[in-house]
Amino acid sequence: MVGQKALAFFYFLMLARMIGAESTGAYFLALSITTMFSVLTDFGLQPVLIREVAKEREDWQALVRNTLSLKTIFVIISCALVIGFVRFMGYDPLVRSLVYVALGVMALDAVSLTMFGLLRGRQILFYESIGMFAGQFITVVFGVAVLLLQAPIVWLIAALLFGSLFNAVFSSAMVAKHAHGEKLFCMAWSWPFVRRLLKTALPFALAGIFVKIYSYVDTLAISYFFGSEDVGIYAVAYKLTYAFQFLPLAFVAALYPAFSDLVQRGDSELSRIFRQAMFYMMFLATPIVFGIWAVAEPLIAISVGSEFSASAPILSTLVFVLLFIFLDFPIGSLLNAADRQTLKTTLMGLTMVINVIANFILIPRMGALGAAIAANISFAFLFFSGLIFVPQFVKISWKRFFWKLLRIFLAGLLMGLLIRFASGTLTLFFTIPLGVFTYLVLLVVFGTLDRQDVCKLYAKFASHH
Repeated sequence: MVGQKALAFFYFLMLARMIGAESTGAYFLALSITTMFSVLTDFGLQPVLIREVAKEREDWQALVRNTLSLKTIFVIISCALVIGFVRFMGYDPLVRSLVYVALGVMALDAVSLTMFGLLRGRQILFYESIGMFAGQFITVVFGVAVLLLQAPIVWLIAALLFGSLFNAVFSSAMVAKHAHGEKLFCMAWSWPFVRRLLKTALPFALAGIFVKIYSYVDTLAISYFFGSEDVGIYAVAYKLTYAFQFLPLAFVAALYPAFSDLVQRGDSELSRIFRQAMFYMMFLATPIVFGIWAVAEPLIAISVGSEFSASAPILSTLVFVLLFIFLDFPIGSLLNAADRQTLKTTLMGLTMVINVIANFILIPRMGALGAAIAANISFAFLFFSGLIFVPQFVKISWKRFFWKLLRIFLAGLLMGLLIRFASGTLTLFFTIPLGVFTYLVLLVVFGTLDRQDVCKLYAKFASHH
């Protein structure tokens, strides 16, 4: 999964460098529109499907067939909504043509998502990793050929289409292989099943809709008020920031089951694990945030070229959302483990409202920089509003807790200032190691990091590599 994300990230940077800001903006906008609507193709059915298949209940085959029927309808509805949306917004012919091709990507991804969900329910995870990497590799190979041949950018969406087609075929073939003669691909319709599925999936659907809206409304607002070139400038800062979002997953993958067990037993160990998780998140996020903040200008120049120089101030602002995102991971895991999913969904809904309002206030006045500020405002709300409910489940000394996090923050700030000063004379090749060394030394000086912490952090990294 990490390899697939790394491949996608570097492919986007190469794409942006070769096709320029305006074409990058059109490409990113088209994918943002279909990705935002893609949540409707699933409507929260995926986690329900995984859970019910994993239980191996007697009627799980009927549940799968009814799910396939529902998803087929949702895909058709989603495609119709996307077509209506792009026509209503009055996008230029290039964006519309890119969106129409991207609809195929959206539909094929809905197929592979369902098939991989079935395999997950059967505890078969190996094929998904292979499929995701292979699909991305096909996209990159085809996309690089398109870039080298200087073909129209609609073929770049076609490159995604080929990758998605491989995943849809591969995942379906693997499901057929492990079906053992069971006819899972025959669709069915039973109102009792459908009603139960929709009722169970609704909270997951709402959470997914909230996430998609506050993840992509900024792109849509920038395109509405300014145009594709500004979207391209923002897209580079967006990709460079959110490329690091996968990192907390390595740490929190085991948190949810651990929290669930400890909450149920009322174990005092819960507080210690929560403190550790927050410490790890802060330790990991701080150097990334201040490091990127310090080298935003040379990083943009090296990665995508001087044409995107306007992305640097946006990146140096937007990157601070990672602090709130990383720290919210343990909080979200704790609330879900304590059976407070409705509360978490409500907070996500409020975050979405704040994000939409902030974007439509700030973007007309400040451009893409306003979108970066709006993201910080909304994610800060998500973090602090969730933190309010944490004392219901864990008992910790909040003064000592925040003092430790503050010392990590100060170490990162001083590291960032040093890198920013040194970047005028040193290249990134030297400033990055200098920053890492400075950060670790400052943590030791501030008494935040000791030998025991180093051993625990090393063990964490070693267990995931």
